[in-house]
Amino acid sequence: MRLGHFVSLFPDRNREIEVYGAGRVAYHLCNMLAQKGHEVHVFAPFKRDLIEDYGSMTVHFYKSFLRLGVMNVSCKLLYKPTGYNVDIAHVHYDTPISVIAGLRYAKKKKVPLVVTWHGDWMENYGGVIRRLGIYLFNRYFVDKFLSCTNVIITPSSYYIQESRFLKRYEDKVVEIPNGVNIDYFAVPYSKDECRERLGLNNGKNVVLYLNALYPLKGPRILLKAIPKIMKEHKDTIFVFVGGGDVNKYKEISEEMGVRKHVRFTGYVEENVKPLYYNASDVFVLPSIETFESFGIVNLEAMACGVPLVASKIGGVPDVVKNGENGLLVPPKNSDALGDAIMSLLENEEIRKKMGKKGKEMVKNYAWDKVAEMTGRVYEDLINESGKKSHKYLKEKNKQ
Repeated sequence: MRLGHFVSLFPDRNREIEVYGAGRVAYHLCNMLAQKGHEVHVFAPFKRDLIEDYGSMTVHFYKSFLRLGVMNVSCKLLYKPTGYNVDIAHVHYDTPISVIAGLRYAKKKKVPLVVTWHGDWMENYGGVIRRLGIYLFNRYFVDKFLSCTNVIITPSSYYIQESRFLKRYEDKVVEIPNGVNIDYFAVPYSKDECRERLGLNNGKNVVLYLNALYPLKGPRILLKAIPKIMKEHKDTIFVFVGGGDVNKYKEISEEMGVRKHVRFTGYVEENVKPLYYNASDVFVLPSIETFESFGIVNLEAMACGVPLVASKIGGVPDVVKNGENGLLVPPKNSDALGDAIMSLLENEEIRKKMGKKGKEMVKNYAWDKVAEMTGRVYEDLINESGKKSHKYLKEKNKQ
């Protein structure tokens, strides 16, 4: 099949942009679909016009005229893709430009429209322009868009009830989780060797946050938990890996008096991330809003055998099973977060047990399986038997 994926962030060969969330999901999914023999075209905005040919996958970048936060805005994305013929238009719901472009393509070319719902867009953070834009988009466009889709893919069935929109379209929703490249995280180094390579060889416990430093991801909540943890566990260092508002959170850590216990790395290349996971004792995802439909970083930590502490929010409970591979805590509660982290730091045996369980569970999230499920949805849509696909996948997910 010829597949068209519309996404607002996608890595180029030279890694000129930082790619998180939906962009990373799209990248790995499209690569695996291409490996399975599909002809994949990716359409995304970029700082310049560029076409990158990977054989079975071609990435079409269109020059943007405006950048708003992490969003590139390109008018070319709205009409240039129609010069290519694909059998399925697959939208990654990350920013309005990719959504509108994918919808326009599907209508003009009269092809099935699939959307991966990476989470509701929240209206309560960012600048005035962003807040107003998302408010208007949510109020006047989202329902119209979802009513035009043939299939809505959500990484988490739990998130259907958390979402402001998905409950109304539950008959179209199929659960297909995000995936992880398990072998990629199996580094040939011990924990001590990873720490040596990263300069963390000071004999301290390592608590890892690996995500963009944005308010909705909750880095402030983790910083607020540090004083309580340090009273009992002075031999702990907190490592924040990721781009975003790094300087802002450095200042916050200074104000809270915890700066000497925290390391901020900024954005790091993908090949360095496995070292950080494997060097860690506890991984933390302290997100504070329901937009967190899944949390790919949880899978990555699980692949490395690291126990998790995460907010019980959005679709996270589908991945983090409380007491099995990690601990769930109420969002925005730094005391509860601190207690959960301390309980793991105090018990190495439980950490090992949870890490081992996570490694077993993560096998269900291999990209090969995710791409296979996604391909089955495509095939059934092309064969005009979408209902059969929905039923099959929903029954499979219940098993």
